[in-house]
Amino acid sequence: MKGNFNKILCVLTDTHKQDEVVAQALHIAKNHQAELTILLKLEALPPNAHMVMQSFAYLEKQSSIESAAQAWLDGQLKAWVGDYPVTTDVHIGQSYVELVQHIMVHHYDLVLKLSDSGFIERLFGSDDFTLLRKCPVPVWIVHPGNSQQYDTVVAALDLNYHYPEHEISVRRKLNMDILRYAAQIALMEFSQLHIVHVYDAVPESILRGDFISVDENSLEADLQTIYAEREKELARLLGELDKELHEGALESLNPQQHIVRGYPRREIAATAKSVDAKAVVIGTVARLGVPGFIMGGTAEETIHQLDCALLGIKPDGFVSPVSMPDN
Repeated sequence: MKGNFNKILCVLTDTHKQDEVVAQALHIAKNHQAELTILLKLEALPPNAHMVMQSFAYLEKQSSIESAAQAWLDGQLKAWVGDYPVTTDVHIGQSYVELVQHIMVHHYDLVLKLSDSGFIERLFGSDDFTLLRKCPVPVWIVHPGNSQQYDTVVAALDLNYHYPEHEISVRRKLNMDILRYAAQIALMEFSQLHIVHVYDAVPESILRGDFISVDENSLEADLQTIYAEREKELARLLGELDKELHEGALESLNPQQHIVRGYPRREIAATAKSVDAKAVVIGTVARLGVPGFIMGGTAEETIHQLDCALLGIKPDGFVSPVSMPDN
């Protein structure tokens, strides 16, 4: 079932403070008995490198950097992983597009990376978001300082199916996948599972702006209907999950349900923080023309507000905007 991993890639972007993400990747690999590759990604030298490095020809210097990086990586391996079989690799390239191509070519089913936590990255975008937007497999972003024990895991679901018929099955499958991954993490970490869904009948900005008149009694009745609808769908999803897990697993997880009225861009993150989430599983983007669980701006705004680990997954049918490399 989805939620199990067979081939994992751990991406390092620096030689400093990477122990935490490597430890998490190793922990997951051991738990799933998966293949693990640790890849050190370095930016390529600029084309005019030979002008500022007079003692080296450009190609010789590029080669020596790659060789030295591989030697460093191999030297770290014993301290990091002990006896568990791990492959190492060095990737020197200009962009994360090349990394996504590498992931696609080698058929990894999970990618881990330490988060970009700087203010500038949060403001203008980051390599994290490139992976979350374009990588076709689940992306696990490790937040520095909280990966030792994921004692609280949140599954963020969109249970609203009031969309064109052809989109509904995509949304349902994505919700089920989010729930599967979150449950697997919670079982692996012996942690508490929380399920969060945020709903509203009328967008808050429209109500505040007095753009429409609303009958309060009718609105309250609609909200109660919506709540019951979402509660019923969540019960259905949990019933499906119960069938897939080992007997008694869902009962031991005892997932806590949070069906919250409010503005999704604010309340998803706020609810996750209120339960002290250490990891959030969320849908990121959908294939072209079919909205997924939570679309672009809402997903990114939510992610920016989270100070915990994140597992971003794509819906069935997602096609990466990155094309496969030419042979």
